[in-house]
Amino acid sequence: MFWLQSVVLAQVTSTPSSSGLPGAHLIQEMINWLAQIALWGSLASILLGAAIYGLSQQSGNYAGGYRGKQLALAGVVGACLAGVAPTAINLLFGAAHG
Repeated sequence: MFWLQSVVLAQVTSTPSSSGLPGAHLIQEMINWLAQIALWGSLASILLGAAIYGLSQQSGNYAGGYRGKQLALAGVVGACLAGVAPTAINLLFGAAHG
């Protein structure tokens, strides 16, 4: 019985906030930069993959063509993840927080 009471009394709450946090603006800016770099990398992956695919198919290099498609698809997935990540984090936190 004592254990149950101590568990109920030991519960804590958390409300994340960046107000008053030293360097919060810089951290947010760095996260924004990281998202931009991820999008640039995804674009480069799609374009490079398309170029490799096209050149490989024209030269009969089917292994290279597969690699080009794989690279282009990886760029698409990377762009999707970069765009969805903030929403997913907020949605999951909201669902867990109640």
